Amino acid sequence: MRLPTLAVLAPLVTLAVADYMEVNTFCNSFACTSHSGRWHSGYGTYSIDANEGCRDPPDVPGMYRICMDWKSGRGHFLFDRQAKRCLRKTEDKPYRCDDPGWCTRSVWSEVACAW
Repeated sequence: MRLPTLAVLAPLVTLAVADYMEVNTFCNSFACTSHSGRWHSGYGTYSIDANEGCRDPPDVPGMYRICMDWKSGRGHFLFDRQAKRCLRKTEDKPYRCDDPGWCTRSVWSEVACAW
């Protein structure tokens, strides 16, 4: 009996899904904060602090470091037993928020590391 090609390839597709992050940034006249992030992977969606700088994210299983460089629109992250992986800001859209000030929703997609 032959298995349909789709049945054989379907499990492999989930392995190729790149991680990405969605971030809501809230700004006022003094500063911006990007602590309201959501990390998306093939294993689920997790809360993450996406503010500038490096940190150890407690809520993403296996991730022990994420570094965000908002000025350059890039970042990198480290999982246990993996090489450095990188992010690039690929989307940045303003939206109306209840807070005084302004808000944007950005998407950070996994890309090949070039830095």
